[in-house]
Order: sequence, then structure tokens, then C-alpha cells
Amino acid sequence: MNQLKGRKIEIGETYKSPFLNEIGVYQDGTVPFCRDAAGKLWAIAGHSHAGHIGMFCGNDLTDMKQLYPISLNFCVGHADYAFSGIRYPEGVKARGSVWPFGLYICPVTNRFFCFFHNESGWNGKGTAYDAQGYCVTPKADSDFRHIGLMHSDNEGKDWTFDRWVLTAETVCFSERFNPDGVNVIGQKGGVIKLGSGDFSLYPANDGYLYLFYNVITIDIDQWVWTGCDVCVARTRMRKDGVMGDFVKYYDGAFCEAGNFGKETPVLQNAWHARVAYSEKAQCYLLTSSPVNFGNVTQLCADYMEIRTSRDLLHWSEPISVEKDGKKFGNHYHAAVSFHGTGNPYQIVGDECTVLTCHNGTDVLANDMKIL
Repeated sequence: MNQLKGRKIEIGETYKSPFLNEIGVYQDGTVPFCRDAAGKLWAIAGHSHAGHIGMFCGNDLTDMKQLYPISLNFCVGHADYAFSGIRYPEGVKARGSVWPFGLYICPVTNRFFCFFHNESGWNGKGTAYDAQGYCVTPKADSDFRHIGLMHSDNEGKDWTFDRWVLTAETVCFSERFNPDGVNVIGQKGGVIKLGSGDFSLYPANDGYLYLFYNVITIDIDQWVWTGCDVCVARTRMRKDGVMGDFVKYYDGAFCEAGNFGKETPVLQNAWHARVAYSEKAQCYLLTSSPVNFGNVTQLCADYMEIRTSRDLLHWSEPISVEKDGKKFGNHYHAAVSFHGTGNPYQIVGDECTVLTCHNGTDVLANDMKIL
């Protein structure tokens, strides 16, 4: 049962967040946050093929400002040069862009870790590909996802690529097109999966970092999505400046490898899930958008749904929220602490702040009260 069912939920007026197009930031996903050991709140926003990726800092959202555009110590784009030549785990050359969706700061070494989304079909500079072949824009979003890791030792100014931390059980191409001719069997049939990505990071109080990520299923004969599952993987929070490997949740336990391991969905039909904890409701809240299966013009319904859970694994049915007589939300939703005070992933009291955006738009904010 949804712990918010029957409660009154009020959405306040819309106002600007710090993450705006006017400063060169075109956010495409939820913005990740983390506090450092000194108590400063950090965020990273933008992506690498529109505007720039910016590093932000402040006490909370009310005074957070962009400090500087980040610099990557590696190329993005063309498969012959991107990601320091470190291939996807399938052996295919990595290509495309960086979408930063997860931020963790080691409390002892102050090393910044950023987890990022990557797709094979965007910004490949002639080498991008989807399920049927090379592309400029992937048909029906049928390109393949991975999650990568990079780190910075100067508070996010410069970043070094480390490795690919999450790969789906299924490989990153179909039998219809093998991008590099590698000696690997592509996914067979008309219904395939598009990798592991479109994620958010949740730093839990149990000592683990959790990645909640999508595995999309598509029919490439009809070119429509048929599934959008949420899966989860985790790794221990370390305090020595290194990042361990992730373990996927499968068949009732965290037991499968982050790369190529099997995965059991923890919920279905939820696009870009994001988690926070509500102290008052004593449960986890998960925000996402529902998918319009079979709709080729609008893949997602672009309004917010909220689910609740006691254990991060078993989620309730969704509820939606209205503002001015219409369903409230956008393509991406992140419920954070009120104005980002304290732990941004922990909601204290009745109020929180919801950050929303679409593909490359301004990130807007609304304060939400749960009574």
C-alpha cells in the first residue's frame, strides 16, 4: 500500500533552480547532489554535447551557484578516441557522451566520484549506432546504455575516466548490426533490451550506494517500447578513495555482477526513478514518469508518479499529484529535502522540493507539502 495514499499533497508555485540554460547548462535527467565532509552541498549538472557540464556548490539550493564548467581528461564522441580507449565490457568501442546522474564525495580523501549515463546513439561523430545500424538520431530511442564512472581530485574541476560499472545481461547490439564486428553474438529476434542506464544514485543510511536504473525493452519490428523496468544494484560506501564494484539485485538477493549479471526488476513502467527517504512517513519515496507503451510520438507521459517502500525493493502502487487541476510534473522528477537543506536525500518534516526538467531544459523547482 502506498503510504501517501489519502494524504493531502500540495504543490507550490514554480520557481527557477540554479541549473539553467542561460548559464550554459542543459540538464537531461535528474541532478545529483552530495555534501562533503565540511558540510558544503555540491551538484553536477548538464551533459557533454549541449552547453557544458557545470560544477555547483552552496549551503543549499537557495545560494548554490555554478563554480566552473568541468574539464574531462578524456575525449567523448568518436569511437576511435572516446573514453581513453576503454571499450564497453562487450568489447565494442565506447562512444558518445556523458550524462552525470550520480555524485559521491569520499568523506576522508575528498575524492569526487561521478556516475554517468552513456548511450551508443548520440554524439558519436559518425560512429553512433542504434539497434539497426549507424545513426545520427537513434530510431525510437533504440540505442544501447551503459553506466560509467569518473573521478576528480580537485573538487570537480577535472575528471578522469575510470571504467564501466554497469552493463545489462544482454549485449549492446542486435543481430541486425554489429558495430565493430566483434566476435560476440548480438541479441536475436524482434524484441530486445537496450542496456542498463537512465538511472539515479541513492546513498542510503545502511552503508551502500544504490543505483536505480532502467532496462528498456523494444520491439524493433514495430519500433515501440514494450517495457521499462527499474532494477537496482549497490556497492559499499568506502572511505579510502576507491570505488568498489556494483552487485545487482536478482532473484531475492544482491548476488549478480554489475557487468553482465542477471537482474530482477523491482518495479515496472517507471522512467528514470529517483529515491529519497521521508522521516515523517517513515518510508522511501520513489518519483518517476509512466511510459506510454505503443506511442511512437511521446514515449513518456511526463507527469510525476510517487511510490513508497520500506526496504528499497518492494514498491507500492503509484499515485499522481495535481496542480491547478492538472497532473503535475515533467519528464524527470527529483524529490529532495526542502531547498536542499541537510541531507538532500532525506526529507524532514512536511515539506520537500521537487526539481523537474525535460530533455535539455531549465531545471525548475516546486515546493511540495505532504500533510
